[in-house]
Amino acid sequence: MSSKKTYEEVAEESTAEEDLVGIAKEVIRRTYGDTAGKLIEYLLENGYIAEEKIVNNVEIRSNEARKILQKLSDEAIVTPDKIREGSEILHVWRLNKPALRTFIMNRLKKTREKLEALLKYEAEGTIYECKTCKRRFLVDEAYANGFQCPYDRDILVEVNNPAASSSINELIKKIDSIILKIERL
Repeated sequence: MSSKKTYEEVAEESTAEEDLVGIAKEVIRRTYGDTAGKLIEYLLENGYIAEEKIVNNVEIRSNEARKILQKLSDEAIVTPDKIREGSEILHVWRLNKPALRTFIMNRLKKTREKLEALLKYEAEGTIYECKTCKRRFLVDEAYANGFQCPYDRDILVEVNNPAASSSINELIKKIDSIILKIERL
């Protein structure tokens, strides 16, 4: 049995990694904003980002970039490092590709849990909604507030929205399919 990989196996691994990176970019962009998306794009293209050169290379303020990089570091997506460039030492951030999978899976699972809680909230019983601010309340909360919105004092109206439950179920199914896809990568 040969330990060499076939062209198809190498191509499949490459596509899987590209899919994972694509999903990670989207999750990071949605979680931390477009600026974080720019930073990740730069890291993917260059392998590292030097703090001293962030403003010139990525066209964002360095203090904003550092805040984002620190948040990404807290998630283990990037790691701090130092490199020598001539006589100076640069403080750099490197992308931690192995951590991307864990990050994505954790985010998707948290989102799924929140959607399940929302689905339970929708199915638990009578829900009241403020027509002004559209905030929703369970019957106990509505009763405690005298069936008035505590934010704008408008009257709370009973709502029954089966379309919301259906939409939530669809989102859960999409997340499940993405999780399954990532688990197979």
